[in-house]
Amino acid sequence: MSANLENKKQLVEEIKDKLSRAKSVVFVSFLGTNVQSDTKLRAEVRKAESDYKVYKNTLLSRALKELNIEGADEYLKGSTSVAIDYKDEVGVAKVVSEAQKENENLQIKFGIVDGKVVDDKYVKQLANIPSKEELYAKLAFLFKAPMQKLAIGLKAVADKKAE
Repeated sequence: MSANLENKKQLVEEIKDKLSRAKSVVFVSFLGTNVQSDTKLRAEVRKAESDYKVYKNTLLSRALKELNIEGADEYLKGSTSVAIDYKDEVGVAKVVSEAQKENENLQIKFGIVDGKVVDDKYVKQLANIPSKEELYAKLAFLFKAPMQKLAIGLKAVADKKAE
């Protein structure tokens, strides 16, 4: 077996490992993107504690087939980079969508969420969902408001009885 073939098999295994651990994956076309924009995107993805890497489409296709993820072949044409989020479903989608606003050459091809292929529109919808922290804060506020009103009401009753 040639060394090149062995390297490709190792890359497919690496891709499979990353994709199987991922909460969500965004596939991006970076054709026409300059080095500065790409470097900035890589840094933002790293801040989100995610991975960003360029793989050959044939290796991506093979890894996806071995993971029984169907429907990606139609998108795997041209230059493809992969942003992989291990923490949550929306983090890397937000980062890539923000980068796309600054760089029109950057195009979201598709994504994978819960092992299913989703189109670019779905990825953009994911990017609009608030983060878990924001949702927890809103939930805490919703729980706090009625209790605060109850406390104010009880204090008003106690003050009235004290008179």
